[in-house]
Amino acid sequence: MEYTGSQYIGEFVDGRMEGEAEYILPTETKYVGEMKDGMFHGQGTLYFPSGSRYDAIWEKGLVVKVSLNSPTWTRLEKSLQAVTTAETASITRPRGS
Repeated sequence: MEYTGSQYIGEFVDGRMEGEAEYILPTETKYVGEMKDGMFHGQGTLYFPSGSRYDAIWEKGLVVKVSLNSPTWTRLEKSLQAVTTAETASITRPRGS
């Protein structure tokens, strides 16, 4: 899940991002939460440059449950941006590709 221009602040296990971390995408969207095997995994929050946030539980880079504490967006395009960003952020390339 490493993108050109992204920044990762956290630990590595066997060369993969793992544990509590902060991952900043080139779009300035920031993920703060748990990572496992280089992917969002566990409790984590996406923070968007607009000030919106998306609290969720992640499994292998995909949202499996949205937190009830996550603020409700008032504009549809913000929620669509969050879903698109979350899906884009969860794409990983197999090793050797």
